[in-house]
Amino acid sequence: PLRRSHLRPPLLSPSPPPKSPNPPSPPPPANSTPFCSEKSKKKKKPPLPTPAPSPPELSELHSDISKNWTILEGISGIGGDSGPSGSGATVRMFRKQAGSNGGKIGVVFHCQDTEEDDFGYDEEYEDGGEEEEEKPAQAVRFGVTVSKAGKTVVMQCRAGQGEVSVESVAVRDGDTEAVLSALAGGEGVHSSLYQGPEFTELAEDLQEAFNTYVEKECGIDSDVTAFITMYADYREQEEYVAWMKSAASILS
Repeated sequence: PLRRSHLRPPLLSPSPPPKSPNPPSPPPPANSTPFCSEKSKKKKKPPLPTPAPSPPELSELHSDISKNWTILEGISGIGGDSGPSGSGATVRMFRKQAGSNGGKIGVVFHCQDTEEDDFGYDEEYEDGGEEEEEKPAQAVRFGVTVSKAGKTVVMQCRAGQGEVSVESVAVRDGDTEAVLSALAGGEGVHSSLYQGPEFTELAEDLQEAFNTYVEKECGIDSDVTAFITMYADYREQEEYVAWMKSAASILS
């Protein structure tokens, strides 16, 4: 007879754990960044704008205007520039010939003191069956100064649609250089000095007399106003490119 122990099933040895088809990778070093290579760390810098060349018509106009006017870009110490001319955003003009009364005549304008001159440009026209809206022209504000015996008359003007209109008249102490620097530095309606009466409240013949004086006596004709308008736009583009380069050099 067989013993009971002979009827026991044989003991089975434990099977090994299943092998993983892809063994885990070792952890990356502490100083490394996963999924990031040296090339990917270097971001591509966006291309900076380049200044556009001066339009031929502006260059020709500049040459003609320079026969009677001295044109200077910037004022020393204004715009954060300690150079001889300062920021090019401000442009000064000095008439080479004095006025009939011996007064020294000057002009100052800022390249950003512009606005759309939409007078007469709100009508649509048809071209090839499609209606298009013509882009409004640009108007610019500028100051005209007449200096004599340490006093200066400042006439703030606006040029648009080929016409110049005087908007205000004030009297300042100082010569042309000092007054133009004050105007470029922001001296205006917030000054403590008397700003003169409201121009529109003056008699119409007096308003017309100031407008005629600016054109005839100061020499602010259609060529000069066209130059101021075109040059302000050109200088604004130049200053924009310089601003972009300065900002990128600081922040990148």
